[in-house]
This record gives sequence, structure tokens and C-alpha cells, in this order.
Amino acid sequence: MQSAHKDFNLAPRASGRVSWWETSLLTLLALGFGYWLSPADPLLVAASFPWMILVPILLGVRYGFLQGLFSAALLIAALFVLRIAGHELYADTPASFIVGMLLCSMLVGEFRDIWERRLERLSLANEYRQLRLDEFTRSHHILRISHDRLEQRVAGNDQSLRSSLLGLRQQLRALPGDQDALKSLADTVLSLLGQYGSLRIAGLYRVIDNQRIAPQPLAVLGEMGELKDNDILLKQCLERGELVSVRSEVLDRGEGARHSVLQACVPLIDTEDRILAVLAIQQMPFFMFHERSFSLLAILAGHIADLLMSDAQALQLPDADAQQYSQLLKRSLTDARDHRLPASLFAFELAEDNGEEVQRLLESSQRGLDVQLKVINGRGSRLVLVLLPLTSGEGSKGYLVRLKQLFAERFGQGRELDSLGVQTHQFLFEGGAERDALRHFLFNECALNDQQVAV
Repeated sequence: MQSAHKDFNLAPRASGRVSWWETSLLTLLALGFGYWLSPADPLLVAASFPWMILVPILLGVRYGFLQGLFSAALLIAALFVLRIAGHELYADTPASFIVGMLLCSMLVGEFRDIWERRLERLSLANEYRQLRLDEFTRSHHILRISHDRLEQRVAGNDQSLRSSLLGLRQQLRALPGDQDALKSLADTVLSLLGQYGSLRIAGLYRVIDNQRIAPQPLAVLGEMGELKDNDILLKQCLERGELVSVRSEVLDRGEGARHSVLQACVPLIDTEDRILAVLAIQQMPFFMFHERSFSLLAILAGHIADLLMSDAQALQLPDADAQQYSQLLKRSLTDARDHRLPASLFAFELAEDNGEEVQRLLESSQRGLDVQLKVINGRGSRLVLVLLPLTSGEGSKGYLVRLKQLFAERFGQGRELDSLGVQTHQFLFEGGAERDALRHFLFNECALNDQQVAV
């Protein structure tokens, strides 16, 4: 919940209007300083070094190509104005000064813009890795808590946390496609959160545009009073996008009502930082008022938000692994189309003889960001789908070379994929309208159906 990645930004820059004002002002200040320093040569053309060229260079480094070029154009315009005004030094226009100033400002600004675009693409790739890490972290905590602390606390209940989430997933699958999932399942979501947080009085409220809360609750537990928009806990929860609560020391002294009518606020926020709703807790047992309980509620709320924001088409698949895999396929299509971030997809169709052993070897070769899905295709063969996010065509060649080395170590030199009866199909995400091509690849070449993968 305290990820340093979420606070990371590129170097801050002024808005468009402010940058043009600063460009004009700094250029005019430089001209004024030059006139004060040398009234006969305000542009310092006759100096041993043309110091005035530093102005458009600095502005090009700070703001980019257009601002640097504009500053250079202002200085050149000032040169012609001084020439017309009768400055003897500028009677003959120094061509080298003009050309050098324009070239330097344009080159510096262009390289600055190129590096900004590269940093932006790296930032997008880093966001994707952080998204996958957040998904893994939440899944890890859900699994650990489900089989350890929660089942001990709810010993009299035959339903575990994992089965509760699976039940919520089944209810989501049963909803019509045009129905509001959050509104329809609000009572179920509040009941689930209330069960594992031992809540007594609480309400679930929809959040509009990540900024304000709807006045009417979607579901309530107990006698929930009216919730005010200016409640300090609610405002902090929406601004920070994380769970906030009154300090336990304040509750010990009985001073909690002086600050807020609530004891805690838990946002239902997915891995892309979209806040769907807020769980406003007005009363919960004191023995539950500690960090581990709040961490559990935050993780559970995040997992529920991810479920509610799941792709409707992929959610209809019977297998949870296939649902997640289909969503990642669609994300790769979107990243390739909108951000030119490449990805590669391999389909390994295994023979019956060594199929099981080859499948284990493919599973052991999985890299950190890779995703695999094991299915039986329409030809009755084992099929292993391997998605390589952020991997171009050249990178996929390196992946195949590594596979060949692994197979040579396991089955002996000279034994490659073809000789073991493995058919390899490859698809590249290179941007543009590739959805139909991907569907043809999966359903025709790989012999899959729409109950195994959805795109």
C-alpha cells in the first residue's frame, strides 16, 4: 500500500502556457542583461564566445524543440531590430551567429524531446510490471491469509475466504452483461467484508470519478447514520487512495467522535488505481482495531475491486486461469495499439509420447513476466500458450534459443522441438488492428474454442 512506484514521476515541467511565458521572459531578460553589460553589443556577437546562445539551449533542454527555436528566433529578430536602429556592429549581419544559434537550439530541443518519449515508454513498461507485481502480491496475501489466520478465526464457519471469493466470481458470471455489477452485488460485498472484519455498523458507498462519494449507500450493515462529504476520514481516503482510520489511542480516550463519525474508511481500489466504492466503518469491535485486520480488509477490498472490474467476456470462461490469461491477452493488444509496446505469443502443441515431460520443461523455463496456459485443443493435443509481454520479435528469437539449449541439456544434443514432435506457432503484437488476426491464430491455427480463451 506504500509503493514507491506510485509516487514516481518524470521531471516536472510547466504547463504549455506557462512555458511560453517563461521562454519569452527569460529571452527578454537575457537581452536586457546583454544591453546593461555591453550597450554597443547587446547580443555579445563580438565577444570571444557567443554567450547569448546559452539562452535558447537552456530553454530547449527545459521545454523542448519549439520553445528553444522560439527563443532563438526572438534573439535573431532582436539582431535585425538593432541593425535597423543603426548599431554599427550589426551593419553586416553575422550569418554564422544566426545559423549556429538556430542549429544549436533545434538540436538540443530535438534530443530533449526524443529522450522524453523514451522515458515515457519506459514509464509505461514499468507501470505494467508494477501492475503484475500488485496482482501477485494481492493473490499471495489472499492465499496465505485464507489458509492460516482467517480459517482459525472463523473456525465455526465451513466457508473459507477463497471459497467466498469464488462464490462472488460465480455471482458475477451469472449477471447480465449490461447490469451494474457493483450495485447488484453490494449486499454480498458488504456481507463478505463485514464477516472478515467483524463489522457492526458500516456502509458501502459508490465513488464517482475517483473524487466524490454518492450520497446514498449501496448497502448498509446495522443502523448507519448519514455520511457527510466533508468527513475528514472520507476525504483522506479518497485523496490518498488507501485505508485510513482513527488512531487507537484516540478511541481509548473516547475522543474519536470529535474528529469523525467514522472509525475507518476502506477504498475498493483495483490495480489500476480506480476507486469503485468506499467501505465506511462506523463501528467495529475494539479487539479487531489493529494493523493486521486493516491490512486484511484493504487486500480483500482490492481483490473484490479487481473482480468487479474484470472483463465481462473473459469472466464467462469456466476456468479462472483462462479468465486471467484472456484479460492479459487483451491488455497486450491494447498496449501494442495505444503505446507501441510489443509482445509475443507462442503456442506449443505437444505430441503424446513426450508431452508430459516437455510440458514440465516449458513450465520450468517460465520467466518473471511470462504467463502460461495449459489446455487441450480441438485436435486432442496438449497445448501450452506462452505470452511474453514487452518482448519484440528479436526478443522472442532469444527465448527460442534458450528453449533449444534447455531441450539439448535434457534430451541430448541435436534434439530440438521438431524432433520431439512439438509444433510451434508464433504470433506478434506489433500494434494496429490485430484482434481478428489473434482470433484466427487461436481458433484456427491452435484449434481452441471460445470456452478456453476469449479475445
